[in-house]
Amino acid sequence: MSVKEAVVTLRNARRNFSNYLEDNNYTREELANVIGTTKQYLSRLLNGNESGRAAQEKLRTLFKYTGYTGENWLQV
Repeated sequence: MSVKEAVVTLRNARRNFSNYLEDNNYTREELANVIGTTKQYLSRLLNGNESGRAAQEKLRTLFKYTGYTGENWLQV
């Protein structure tokens, strides 16, 4: 996979998860509370602007909490 393809794949995975959250009526406040952060941090996390082990664990927690089984950028 080229760098360009990887960037597109990651962008699509983030968009799909955000759409899933919206379609299932999850609020930013609810999700921030679930992972113990602020709504601002949650936005950075969902936009791919946070990285590292802590960010990955928070994303895994969100996937589990919401029941999301689609493609995610932790597996790309």
